[in-house]
Amino acid sequence: MTERPNSPDRTDEQPRVLLIDSDADVTDVVVAILTDEGYEVRTVNTTDHRAIAAEVNRYEPDCVLLDSAARPGYGQSWDEAAYLSSRERAIPTVMFTAHSQDADEAREGETDRARRADFAAVLAKPFNLDELLDAVATACDRSQPFEHGHDGERARTLALARRLRARGATDVRTSNRREWATFASSHDERIYQLYWWQQLGLYIVGRYDADARLEIVGQFYELDAAIESALSSAADLPSAAAPA
Repeated sequence: MTERPNSPDRTDEQPRVLLIDSDADVTDVVVAILTDEGYEVRTVNTTDHRAIAAEVNRYEPDCVLLDSAARPGYGQSWDEAAYLSSRERAIPTVMFTAHSQDADEAREGETDRARRADFAAVLAKPFNLDELLDAVATACDRSQPFEHGHDGERARTLALARRLRARGATDVRTSNRREWATFASSHDERIYQLYWWQQLGLYIVGRYDADARLEIVGQFYELDAAIESALSSAADLPSAAAPA
């Protein structure tokens, strides 16, 4: 993993932080602090999984500040943290909560859900400015760099082609600009199309019939699920991602 500095004083790219919090006043304060320190910040004002997954995919942040999903306790946000930790490019996550028992559990890291969440740091509310900056710096320090430019798009497209061929796809054809591929699937000998839709933060999979009409198979937040939908005999199962 490439070393990342503990502070955002860089000349190449600002570290990206995604703040997930439904409290508008807290959001304003955190955004002000982090942007003053040189971070690039986006916000999501809901803990709905689909909204989080889509924004994480679009933005590919260096860390996530994750508020509680429900009261009492940290609620569904435990599962969201586990999801962020288990992505192919894991996102270091900071527990951001007023629930002291959940914060203690996360710090101790001994329960199953704490191990799955694998928090980079725990930030209690009400928070101290220095503690906020330390937590975000610690999380960003664990982040795997993501190439956002043309070279990164090209590398991901080439990786997509390799993964498709490794799974048995044939006649794989890709774009030079972004993740886009058409290919033949071995399980039904039909032509499939898989592409990344940046605006929605998900992958679209379609297949062509004998008259070259395109039918959408599904929309997927994760690339593995998108590839599986085209290259396995379970392609007619419901989509494991966002509804159309």
